[in-house]
Amino acid sequence: MKKYIFLLVCFLSGVCLQAQITDSIYRTIDRIAQARQGIFPEQLEKQASLFEQRASSTEEYMALLILRCNMGYYYRNTGMPIKAIGSYEKAWKNYREHHLPDYDIIEYGLKPLGNLYTKSGNFTQAENTIKSYLFLAEEQDNQPQKIAAVLNLSVVYHNTGNFRTAIRLLEDNLRYGRPDPEQKALLLNNLATNYFAIGSYHEADTALGDAARISPQVTAPMYRNMAQMARGKAQWEQAAVYLDHAEQALKTTPFSARDLALLYVEKADLSKARRDTITTRKLLYKALDFLLPDRNPGTLPYEDNIYAESALIPVFDALAALEEDMETALDYYELAFYVTALLQQQMTSQETKILHSATNRTRSEKCISLLYNAYKNTGNSRYLERAFTYAERSKAAVLKDAIALKSLAEKFPGDSLIRQEQKLSALREHTVNSLIRAQLTGQKQDSVPFYTETLNELNLSLKSLKQQIVTRYPENAFNGISTTLLQEKLAEDKANMIVYFSGVNYLYTFVFTHTDIALYRKTKTPDYKKKLKQFLSFFDSPDRINNDVATYSKSAYELFRSLLPDDIPYTPYLVIVPDGLLHFVPFGALLTTPARNDNYMHMDFLTRRQKLVYQTSADLYFHKREHPKNERLLGIFPVFENSASELRYSEEEAGNIRHIMKGDMLCKSEATKANFIKKAGNYDIIHLSTHASGGSFVVPAHIQFRDDILLLQELYGMHLNPGLVVLSACETGIGKLQHGEGAMSIARGFQYAGTERLLFSLWKVNDRATATLMDMFYKNYEKYASACSASQQAGIDYLENPKIPLARKSPYYWAGFVYYGHIEQEKLPYASRTTILCTFVLLFCVVIGIELYRKNKRKKFR
Repeated sequence: MKKYIFLLVCFLSGVCLQAQITDSIYRTIDRIAQARQGIFPEQLEKQASLFEQRASSTEEYMALLILRCNMGYYYRNTGMPIKAIGSYEKAWKNYREHHLPDYDIIEYGLKPLGNLYTKSGNFTQAENTIKSYLFLAEEQDNQPQKIAAVLNLSVVYHNTGNFRTAIRLLEDNLRYGRPDPEQKALLLNNLATNYFAIGSYHEADTALGDAARISPQVTAPMYRNMAQMARGKAQWEQAAVYLDHAEQALKTTPFSARDLALLYVEKADLSKARRDTITTRKLLYKALDFLLPDRNPGTLPYEDNIYAESALIPVFDALAALEEDMETALDYYELAFYVTALLQQQMTSQETKILHSATNRTRSEKCISLLYNAYKNTGNSRYLERAFTYAERSKAAVLKDAIALKSLAEKFPGDSLIRQEQKLSALREHTVNSLIRAQLTGQKQDSVPFYTETLNELNLSLKSLKQQIVTRYPENAFNGISTTLLQEKLAEDKANMIVYFSGVNYLYTFVFTHTDIALYRKTKTPDYKKKLKQFLSFFDSPDRINNDVATYSKSAYELFRSLLPDDIPYTPYLVIVPDGLLHFVPFGALLTTPARNDNYMHMDFLTRRQKLVYQTSADLYFHKREHPKNERLLGIFPVFENSASELRYSEEEAGNIRHIMKGDMLCKSEATKANFIKKAGNYDIIHLSTHASGGSFVVPAHIQFRDDILLLQELYGMHLNPGLVVLSACETGIGKLQHGEGAMSIARGFQYAGTERLLFSLWKVNDRATATLMDMFYKNYEKYASACSASQQAGIDYLENPKIPLARKSPYYWAGFVYYGHIEQEKLPYASRTTILCTFVLLFCVVIGIELYRKNKRKKFR
């Protein structure tokens, strides 16, 4: 009996305890709802975490869900967007894990979370979140929430430059959806915004007029669009009136400091266009006062007082542009960089980081311009070095972050956080790949929502892991580069370096020798752009150069004179860090002197003069990771025999390499994607002889195996550390060009996966010529143990080979492969080593012989 009484008491105690936890949670919710101020976030977070540790029943999880949504609402309205995002994320995770359907998670959780992601610039996560509640709304046949999702999704597409995607989405829902009049007006207003962005002013005007007629009242966003239309027609006064109306309309609704600050930025931009600098500055300070109410007027804000608010960025950029004092302008730009960095700490998606990097790059160009002018006016090389820092910081920032994390993994192989991050990152890229394939192949309807939801979960977990890793290892491998140390490395490598920065109006060229630094600026005139594109067009087909050798040789010489300064002293190696369209220029095919005739063998190609080494950034050249050396090669040769895709000379290529290098060749049916993924990590050299593509608007860059293609996103999730990757395939260095990051190509995918040295192609290379080049490359690689030397010598050997017809000595056939990586000093060829050894032995014998002769002679005299 006592036993049953004891169990009953325990049960009742548990029920009471659960009731106490639930009641405590709801009391906290009431306190948040009633409070206007006086709540301390640290205490609130501590209390919520305690509740989460103790919760165990559905009622408690439901109470926690409501608590976290209320906390998000409170944080959002009190200017703490990052804390708000964290609270909504935890609410969404709780909702999914504990299956709590009796709560309007769309209205109170996902909509504000998606909006916060959008405002903070985390567009990939915003898109995934909005799609999540779009799928939920479709399941529930909740038409108002579906239209709300479409509206918010169109804002994301607009902010990421996908204006036509936004237009299609909005027009489809206007045509087939069931929006009420208010929602229809909002759809039309967003449609007008996107039409205006692509220059379709008539369509924008029509959509805006329809929105104003349908809407019960003209909203602030509508007035702002009207102001844009008026500005487009140079109706400055009317634009100012519309923005005043927008401010009045905004103040009649619940608005945030951010909303008003952005409106003042827009007003300031209009004043600047009207050349009213005084009003412009006043409006910007007014915006800053709303965002930073505690700032000290007349001084720059301190970093300690700045938080992750994207609205601060255009304010700082605009104030910098107004400054006449260079150092003050640079200080404002630095504050904008700082805010961007704070926002990027919340991001896990590579795509979103690249978008922010593009904004940073625009700002970097302005900083470089200021410092270039100061350098020219004073001759002080310190300005030049600072300009280089901005140029370098804007190059491959996302790629360098990934490489830095891989370096940490190599340095701390036992760290559980890093191992978990690598595992989840690989899973995320696998999910992205699955999502892309589902969208391309039209898989069953529930596949896309499933992959989208999985991505949401993975991104939240990765965000938490990233923050923990940064806290544990705050130092980044790429925190800047010393020009002095860079010059010392160049001296050691017997090299010079050219670093390009391709801006909107100017091409900046930094030249480093082991003793000097120089900076040149060239205006990107229409003539310069025309000549660059003309040169690149010669590699569109095999016959273009042969059909007009004279024009090609003239173009190749003119571009050489345009891109390479005259006064660079000679060194055996030249390191080139390209930028923009220069990523696609085969510098080795440029002519250092005018061509005397049409014979390619008599032309002074740059590759004859120097060994060319390309790099994505000077930072990557300077930092060299260690990798195991076993000199074993894994060759992949799908061949695709008896098909339209057959590579007739690929088998010959495999046979040639097999006789030169140690390793394994996977040919025909063995050259599968699964075999590559399974074996790639075990070899020092990876050689892929296959088809590849730089991708399109729909399909990303990919490389083909016997049974399947490998998308670029799958490479992002792999972990490779080979000594060399040779991509003997078409367009492996081609992809969508992203400002600062370069081409989103298969080659970059291998870099992202951990490869430091690559040989890859810049166009659709010829199968037969490639087989010949690869044979020459590996013979020279075995001879010199240097990929850059082997690459250069293979091109020269190809040009000088008497068996190759003159027409196939066009640069199209041999200049398509470029080497990215580090300089490896050549080892002496075997014959030279043998000669030296024999000479040493002979000298040794001569010395011994002379000594014996002297000893014998001394004996005779005795």
